[in-house]
Amino acid sequence: MIKRVSKLLTRDKSLSIEDRIKPVGEIEPFLTMLCYGQAGRGKTVFACSFPKPLLLLDIREEGQDSVSDVEGVDLLAVERWQDIEDAYWMLESGKTKYKSVVIDQLTSMQALAIAETRERLGMKPGETLSQRSWGNVSGMMMTWIEHFRNLKKNKLHVCFNAHERTRDAEETDDERIAPSVGSNLTPSIASFVNGAVAVIGNSFIRERTDKKTKTREVRFCMRIGPHAYYAAKVRRPLSAGPAPDVVVNPTFDKIMAIIKGEQLVKKVRT
Repeated sequence: MIKRVSKLLTRDKSLSIEDRIKPVGEIEPFLTMLCYGQAGRGKTVFACSFPKPLLLLDIREEGQDSVSDVEGVDLLAVERWQDIEDAYWMLESGKTKYKSVVIDQLTSMQALAIAETRERLGMKPGETLSQRSWGNVSGMMMTWIEHFRNLKKNKLHVCFNAHERTRDAEETDDERIAPSVGSNLTPSIASFVNGAVAVIGNSFIRERTDKKTKTREVRFCMRIGPHAYYAAKVRRPLSAGPAPDVVVNPTFDKIMAIIKGEQLVKKVRT
């Protein structure tokens, strides 16, 4: 494994610094995204709207039923940590048919990292991790999240799914920190993945009842605009102005249009 990692980190010395510099506008955009939310909020369906052929790494999620009728999606049931590394090296080789990869989901990937750390250290299942062991878990997660994110250099779109977690408010004598909602990961890993991707979307369901017909309408939505409590962002040209707060029935095409500066929907209160 050491040889493989050194291969990944070796720079291409065939090009000079000057040859590697190019105008920002000429860089082909490949989407890197974090989609998080509670179960049943449409995360897997959204992720499988990415360009096909698509590889779905199902990490103990078993959410394939919702996308079983989507053509061009292949599934790898991840059962151990080594499956994650092997899938990466397969994609990094550039010899596959895939245009997109989805990791579904990071919360379970973190659980695998914890189990792998315990096994490497000869610990018993469920044994409490030391602070140093947690550092090992964070290091594993950050390393491989970054590796998968960097597959955009291999012309792959990358989507990370994660479950949602609300962090309670903290209060001290001098200040009060409001609660925040983001991915269900340790704070250091959550902060890392938030900075690593170009778009963060929070999947949720909006319900409305027609007063006349008394019928209930359910809409799958995604927050992407800046929010006081929810982790959300989208990188797009400053000249395009602020991004929409919410996208209804989100898809890959809608997110890419927003990144390019289009305004698909009016800003709404959430």
